Amino acid sequence: MTYLTSLYLPGALPIWCAMAFALASLWGYAQVIRGDESSREFARRAYKFFALSIVLSALVLLVLLLRRDFRIEYVWQYSGTDLDWHYQLAAFWAGQKGSFLIWLFWGALIGLPLIRSAGKDEAPVMGIYTLTQMGLLFILVRENPFVMLTQTPFEGQGLNPLLQDDWMVIHPPIMFIGYALTAVPFAFGMAALWRRDTSRWATRAFPWALTGFIVLGAAILMGGYWAYKTLGWGGYWGWDPVENASLIPWLLTITLVHGLYLERTRGRFRRMNLVISSLAYLSVLYGTFLTRSGVLADFSVHSFVDLGISGWLIALMGFFVTLSLLLFATRLREVPTAPNEDPLLSRGSFMLLAIVTLVISATIITVGTSAPLLTRFMENPGQVGPEFYNRVNLPLAILAAFLVSMVPFLTWKGQAGTSVLRRLMVPAVVAAGVAGVAVALGVTEVFHVLFVFLAVLASAANLSKVVELVRKGGLKVAGGYLAHVGVGVMLIGFISSSAYDQSNKLTLEQGVPQQVGEMTLTFQRYLQRTATEKERMEIEVTSEGRETYYAYPKFFLNDRTRQLMVNPDIDKRLLEDIYISPIEYDPGVPAGSARQVQLARDESVEFAGVRLRFVDFDMAADGNALVQMQSGGLVTIGAQLEIERGDKTEVITPLYRFESSGRVETPSYPIPGGGTVTIRALNAAAGAVALEVTGLGGAQGVPARLSIDLTRKPLIALVWYGLYVVLLGGLISTVNRLRENRRLDKAAARG
Repeated sequence: MTYLTSLYLPGALPIWCAMAFALASLWGYAQVIRGDESSREFARRAYKFFALSIVLSALVLLVLLLRRDFRIEYVWQYSGTDLDWHYQLAAFWAGQKGSFLIWLFWGALIGLPLIRSAGKDEAPVMGIYTLTQMGLLFILVRENPFVMLTQTPFEGQGLNPLLQDDWMVIHPPIMFIGYALTAVPFAFGMAALWRRDTSRWATRAFPWALTGFIVLGAAILMGGYWAYKTLGWGGYWGWDPVENASLIPWLLTITLVHGLYLERTRGRFRRMNLVISSLAYLSVLYGTFLTRSGVLADFSVHSFVDLGISGWLIALMGFFVTLSLLLFATRLREVPTAPNEDPLLSRGSFMLLAIVTLVISATIITVGTSAPLLTRFMENPGQVGPEFYNRVNLPLAILAAFLVSMVPFLTWKGQAGTSVLRRLMVPAVVAAGVAGVAVALGVTEVFHVLFVFLAVLASAANLSKVVELVRKGGLKVAGGYLAHVGVGVMLIGFISSSAYDQSNKLTLEQGVPQQVGEMTLTFQRYLQRTATEKERMEIEVTSEGRETYYAYPKFFLNDRTRQLMVNPDIDKRLLEDIYISPIEYDPGVPAGSARQVQLARDESVEFAGVRLRFVDFDMAADGNALVQMQSGGLVTIGAQLEIERGDKTEVITPLYRFESSGRVETPSYPIPGGGTVTIRALNAAAGAVALEVTGLGGAQGVPARLSIDLTRKPLIALVWYGLYVVLLGGLISTVNRLRENRRLDKAAARG
C-alpha cells in the first residue's frame, strides 16, 4: 500500500492544504515587508484558509473518533466501543499525533485575533508566528493521524485506564492553549529585532504574555488536582519531567510578564525581555522534545515513546534556536535601553531581583529535568528525585516571598528603610502572629518558620495594597498585587501540606473498629460495580466532635487491560484534607468456603494459623503407580502434605486416582484438627499439585482485610485557593492591558 492510498484523504487533505496556505501566507507577508502593501490582504486570507484547513482536519478526526471508525490506526489505538463519548473525545489528544493536532488547532485560531492585535507590526509578527505553526505542521505531515489499517479490527485498543478521568477531557486542551500562546510574545520579540524597532513590542506583547500566564497556570492547577484526587499517591506535584515541561515555561512567562511591566513603565530591560520571550517559547519546544522523543521513557510514567519524530523535533528546536541566536547576535546590541539607576530599596530593583530568582528556579528545574539526557552516555544514567527540587527551591521560595512582601511599599525612586518598615508594621505583626501559631502547632524548623512568616507577610502586605488601590481607582488597577496575595497563600499551602502531612498505613479487618488519633475507622464492606460506579470500599469514619461519614475509595481492575486501579477518597475539611487511598484488599474466607491453591515441591501456604507444605508425590500411596499405569487400570498417586498447627506437625497423603478412559476420583482427606483437603490436579513435569482446602479458619472463616494509606493534609486547600487568586489577579491585569491597547489603536487610527 502506497503512502497516499494508506491515508484517509478527507482528514489528510486539509493538512496538506494547510501547508500550502501557510506557505502562501508567509510569502504574502514577506512581500508586505518588502514594501508591497497590496499583498497584505492576500496574506491575511491565506492565513485564514490555513486556520480553516486545520479546523476541518481536527473536525474529521473528532468525527472518526466519535463514530469509532477503526479503519483509522489512530482511532483504533486510542478508542474502543466500551468508552463513553467524552472519553472518545479525550482520545483525540491521548496520543502523539492527536496532541500535535490539538496544539496546532489552538495555535491556528490564536493567529486570527493576532492579525489585528499586531497593529503596524502585523507582517513581521505574523511571518514569525506562521513559522512556529509550520513547525508543528511539518510534524503532522510526517506523522499523519489519518493513516489507515490494511484490515479493519472489530475493536479498538482503548484509552489508557489512567487517562479515563473527567480531567483528561479538560486539562490537556487548556495546556496546549498555553503552549500555543508562548509563541505570540516570541513572535513579537523576534519581529521587533528583525525590524530594528522595539518601541512598541512590549505594549503589544504584554496582554498575550498575561493570557499565557493565566492559561498555563490554570492547566497546571488542573493537572495537580487531577493527580491529587485520582492517582492515589497522596500528592499534587511529583516533579515528574512531564510536569516540569509545563512548569518551566510558566515560570519564564511569569518572568516575562514582570519584565515587560518594567519595560513599559521604566523603559528598561528591553534586551532581557527579548531574550526571556525567546526562552519561554524554546522551553516549550525543549520540553516537547524531552517528553516525546523517548529519551525519558525509562524515567517518566507520562513520557511518550519515540515514534520516529525525534529528528523533526530537534530540527524544529534547532531552527528557532538558530533564528533567535542570529537575531540576538546581529541586532540585540542595537536595542536602546535605559541604564538601571534605581536605588537598591526601590520597586524596580526588587522586581529585578524577583525576575532573577524566577530565572534561577527555572534553570535549576531545567537542569534537573534534563538529568536523564545529560547522563545517558554514562554507565548508569539517572534522574534527580523530588528531594532535589524541594531542597534547592525552598530558599528561592523564601527569597521570592520576601521580595513580594516588600514591593507594595516601595516606590520607583526609592525611599528610606525606616519608611518601608513603618508601612510594613501591621502586616509584620499579622505574619508574626501566624508564625507563632505555627510554632505552637509543631512547626519548629527555622527555615519553615521563616517561610511561614514571609508567606503571610507577602499576602498581608499585598492585600493592604489591594484595599488601598480599590479605594482610589477600583479593582482594575490592583490585579498584580492581588496575584501576589495568591502567591503568599499558595506558599503557605505548599509548606503545610508537604512538610507536615501525617501518613499512616493501616490494615482494617472487616467490622473491627481501629483508632488513629481522634479518628476511628471501620471497614464495612466491599461494594460491587454498578452502572455508575466502579468497585468501592465502604469505610465508616468517626471523629471526636464531628458527624460520622462514609469514605468510598475505589479499588478495581480495568476490564480491558486487567490493570489494577485505585482512586482515593478525600474528605475536605476547613483546615485539612483526610486522604484515604487503598493499598491492598484481601477478601478473606467465608465460613465453610473452599480455597484453591497450587504448590510446588517444598512450597507452603498458611490458612488461619495452619501451615500446609507440599513435600513430594507418593507413587506408592495405594499400590505401585508405575505398575498400575503399565496395566492400564486405575492409577493412584498421593501427595505428601505436611500440616503444621501450633507446635504440632503431621504428614497426610491425600490421593488422586485416574484411568486411561479419563475418569478421575479425588476423595477429600481430613486435616488433623479440622478441615479437609482435596487434590484437584497434578503436574508431574513441573512438580506441582493443585489443592482445594475447605474448613480452615474455624467456623467463622477468615474476615476480609483492607490495607489503606490514611493521610492528613493540613491546609492543602490553600494551594488551590491561592492559585485561584493568582489567576484572578492575572485576569484583571489582562483585561486592563487589553483596554489600554484598544485605546492606543483608536489613537493611532485618529492619527
